[in-house]
Amino acid sequence: MLDVKTLVTIALPILGAIIGYFIKSSIDKKQALLSEVSKERREHYQGFVDLMIELFSNTKSGKKTPDNELVLKLYTFYKKYILYASPKVINSFSDYFQYLYKYSENNGVVDSNVQLRKLTRVMMAMRTDLGLSNKNLEKDGEKILRALLKDFDDIIK
Repeated sequence: MLDVKTLVTIALPILGAIIGYFIKSSIDKKQALLSEVSKERREHYQGFVDLMIELFSNTKSGKKTPDNELVLKLYTFYKKYILYASPKVINSFSDYFQYLYKYSENNGVVDSNVQLRKLTRVMMAMRTDLGLSNKNLEKDGEKILRALLKDFDDIIK
C-alpha cells in the first residue's frame, strides 16, 4: 500500500501539469484575441489616417470635400472603431469632435493650432494603442502632420 508521502509525490507533478495546461491555454486564448483586436485596430486606425490625409490633400489641391460627406465618413469610422479602440483613443477622438462641434456653433471660427493639436492627440493615442513609439513627435504629436502642412511652423507655435 502506498503511503501519503508517495501519493503526494505522484499527485503534485500531475496536478502541476494540469494547472499549467489550463494557465497556458488561457494565456494562448488571450493572445489570440489580442492579436485579432490589434489587427482590427490597425485597419480601423488606418482608415482614419487615410481619411485625414485625403482631407489635407483635397484642401491643398483646392478640392473641397462636402461637409456632409466628411461627417458621414467620420461617423462610419466611429461606428467601426468604437468596439476596438482603447479608452484613450475614444477620449481623444471625443475631445476632437467636441472641439469641432463648438467650432461649428461659433460661426465657423477655428483655431488651427488647437484643432491640429487635438487631431494629432487622436493619432498619438492610436499609435500608443498599437504599441508604437511617439518619441520625438512633440508633446501633442504635432510632428505627425508636419509633412502635410506647408505652413506647419506658422500654425503650430
